[in-house]
Amino acid sequence: MNIDVMTILIPVAVNGAILIVAAILQLLTFSGGVSAFILGVIIYYFTGFKGWVLLIFFFVSANFIGKVGRYVRAVDTSKIHKKGSKRDWVQVFANGGIAGIAALLYGLTGDLIPLTMFGASLAASTSDTWASEAGILSSSPPVSIITFKPVPPGMSGGVSVLGSVSAVAGSLLIGSSWYNAYAGQEELLFVMLATIITISGVIGSFADSYLGATIQGHYWDSVNNLITERSSRDGVKFELCRGIRWIDNDMINLISNVIAVLFATTVSFIVI
Repeated sequence: MNIDVMTILIPVAVNGAILIVAAILQLLTFSGGVSAFILGVIIYYFTGFKGWVLLIFFFVSANFIGKVGRYVRAVDTSKIHKKGSKRDWVQVFANGGIAGIAALLYGLTGDLIPLTMFGASLAASTSDTWASEAGILSSSPPVSIITFKPVPPGMSGGVSVLGSVSAVAGSLLIGSSWYNAYAGQEELLFVMLATIITISGVIGSFADSYLGATIQGHYWDSVNNLITERSSRDGVKFELCRGIRWIDNDMINLISNVIAVLFATTVSFIVI
């Protein structure tokens, strides 16, 4: 009984401490903090401390790179993005919800497939976030992944050399960290699964850019004379100029994460 209680209390206490720090640094909204807490407890409980560290690495690195990028380049994306720098529950779920589901499946089955799904989900989120945030630091403007024409920094669908390199680096770090955390006696198998996780993360990142440039809703802001991801401002509804109105950046993040996980799952079934 004591072991069961401690197994629950430790992740609750640890994630509670992380939540307090995130609140002080104003990284999350209230809803984002609650959902991040629940997600952290689930991942800690079902994947252990090592899996939880992978989650925290994504969260901390994403926020750190984002703040550094905006400080160095002084880029204001508030007119483009519909949300501020604080993550709400939708953003938390879009980036970590699939990882939480995979962690739950791993805890219930102990199988390598959901553990690989967990790694692929975090790799995709890390890869995409690093690409977006580090891309702001690029000296040359990003270009559309579809038309290769310059787009404003921070605009969905834009890619840059620095952002692409960062996407690969972020996914590689998650893949190698996953290997170090979970590799067992079958080293070759775990090397292959870690490679699948890394590739899946990069695929998810580029899928995010492609979908962001094609199906994500973009609107014409006649007040500021620019294309924005905001559907309205101050009660004024903007005209849709491309994409689908109800598909926003959070939905794109979720879809690209699912694509990465489906790829990892399919290939893992073949390997295992």
